[in-house]
Amino acid sequence: MRFRSPLSLLTALVLALTTACTGLLGEAAAGPDGVGPGPGPGDGPRDPGGNPIDPSDPVDPGEPIVCEGEAPGRRSLRLLTRDEYRATVADLLGIAAPDVDSFPVETSVRGYDNESNAQLVTGRHADAYAGAAETLVATVDPARFAACDLSATSCQRQLVEAFGRRAFRRPLASDEVDRYVALFASELIVGDARIGARLAMEAMLASPSFLYRSEVGEAQADGTFALTSWEIATALSYLFWGTMPDDALFALAESDSLRDTAIIEREARRMLDDPRSEDAVAAFVSRWLGTTRLLGTNRDATLFPGFTDTVRESMLAEERAFVRHVMYEGTGRFSELFSADYLMVDANLRTYYGLGAGGSAAFERVSAPPERVGGLLVMGSVMASHAHSNESSPIRRGLFVRDRLLCQDLPPPPANADTTPPGLDPTLTTRERFRRHTDDPVCSSCHQFIDGVGFPFERFDAVGAYREQENGLAIDTSGELIGVETLSDGARLALSSPQDLAAQISESDTARDCMARQWWRWARGTIERDAGDACSVRALATRFDESGGDLRELMVAVVTQPSFRIRRAAEEVAP
Repeated sequence: MRFRSPLSLLTALVLALTTACTGLLGEAAAGPDGVGPGPGPGDGPRDPGGNPIDPSDPVDPGEPIVCEGEAPGRRSLRLLTRDEYRATVADLLGIAAPDVDSFPVETSVRGYDNESNAQLVTGRHADAYAGAAETLVATVDPARFAACDLSATSCQRQLVEAFGRRAFRRPLASDEVDRYVALFASELIVGDARIGARLAMEAMLASPSFLYRSEVGEAQADGTFALTSWEIATALSYLFWGTMPDDALFALAESDSLRDTAIIEREARRMLDDPRSEDAVAAFVSRWLGTTRLLGTNRDATLFPGFTDTVRESMLAEERAFVRHVMYEGTGRFSELFSADYLMVDANLRTYYGLGAGGSAAFERVSAPPERVGGLLVMGSVMASHAHSNESSPIRRGLFVRDRLLCQDLPPPPANADTTPPGLDPTLTTRERFRRHTDDPVCSSCHQFIDGVGFPFERFDAVGAYREQENGLAIDTSGELIGVETLSDGARLALSSPQDLAAQISESDTARDCMARQWWRWARGTIERDAGDACSVRALATRFDESGGDLRELMVAVVTQPSFRIRRAAEEVAP
């Protein structure tokens, strides 16, 4: 009969609840595992002075900022995302990746679900972590982690030290080892040391030191904090592989070699060359482009019967295959992401895109028809993600370009603006129904920057399929990009198709800098929140520009920045 330990659940619950904290590290006393307790469940993110902060409100990129070198980064505690948890326990326990659907969904900030300032451990999290720890540990034999007699105290310490080192991604302190070894002596063990081992392993899987990634560092004489080699190994592994460090990284951490920027760069390149990096890069791209919603998004099956789950899955796989091709077989440059005259398709998408029969389950490069030239900008996953359930959406697509590709923040609508979308009308095209945005001066103050960018996409319907007409009427795809590099530069670019916009984005300094900003946000697990962050982003964008827009150089550069290794005291943070 399966053993169920009340003590295990209680231990997991208590340990998890002690760190119901945001990722913005204050100067609170450390918790039982050396991690600060932070605010309790239900509290919102706060700055070190205790003031509430809005995790979706970054520093205004338009504010004049003077950068004198690069300031240290911010210290943080980063709760494992569901994807990271799933991959980590699979690697740690040597099992198939488990189902984590019962875990609460992460709070998304600017499209990213790894925003450290927004994630709180609630009672629901604690229950999910406790239940998962017990279920997962029950599937493995503790003897795998210690080749000795588990009834001996020395063996128990060996198991706790070995398993804990990998689970916590650092060596355990002596008092931590003592605490977990003490669980072997619990009255619930009933003479079976394997039960004690499982109890200790369950407690570790519910510990803050497992659930959080520490980027806290050690205090330096100048008042800054230097990340330890263990923290750097963990940061590298989760950024490039989405899971715990491998043996090579652990060995470098053990020898304290990862304080050397040259070794950090060497390891980053090694990890990018490993096929495991494809999952991590794809995770970033889908969040940058806002396509993670595609599998669960609602679309009217009566209007779009061909938009099956199989097509949705192929679209996301196309996105991944395309970015991989650009990075490893193409030019490797930012410009190719938006200038590509080819597609990566399988048999499903050949049919769906009207390219004819043929192909296979594998994704192959084929020449793009004129309407699908433009890489990511006109990709099926992007068009289908930024639409309504029953129609296209020039507004959503225009906002996608401004926010995700150009990093341009539009002002909120006026208080008296009617934001209700116009109703469906079978006698009009979508463009004609939205004409009031440009005719009404209250609406046009914002929509002049949105609609003209979204209209060129109108020949792609709500599910990314191409069409020439809507409601029997010819579709007008003309548009205008007002504010080409900045919203206030006064420049205007006439557009006749999404290909015109793609050509502009592929060579745009603003778009290239925006991608650097987006990668920085993903890598650091936060949006830029103060002048120090803004200068770090600017430095990264400069290196990206100097590389000629080399995508791999961008990904490596973010971990060789001084602000990656050196962090500042919490009181210096000023959101």
